[in-house]
Amino acid sequence: VMCCPGCFSVFRARALRDVLPKYATKVDKAKDFLTKDMGEDRWLCTLMVQAGWRLEYAAAADSYTYCPDSFDEFYKQRRRWTPSTIANLTELCTTAPEVIANNDAVSILFIAY
Repeated sequence: VMCCPGCFSVFRARALRDVLPKYATKVDKAKDFLTKDMGEDRWLCTLMVQAGWRLEYAAAADSYTYCPDSFDEFYKQRRRWTPSTIANLTELCTTAPEVIANNDAVSILFIAY
């Protein structure tokens, strides 16, 4: 798993403490806006993967959230998420050797997939 959507996620406090200093930095560049403001949950997960944490999916978990009611609303949501997805994947690809060295659960094929 490369991203845990915010409303469906539970994290270890220790994992959050590991990445919080970098996660809480200010937005100074356009790239920062894409990663930190438009996809904050994806940015948090990118930082966790880079730090060596493994993200897991739990099929038995139940959660409820608001979902778009119309195609227009859905499209706007996806239009907002797509640039942050690309920015975070670029970040993972550019730091792939470091990520793979720090995280046994990640391979170059996993990042590429």
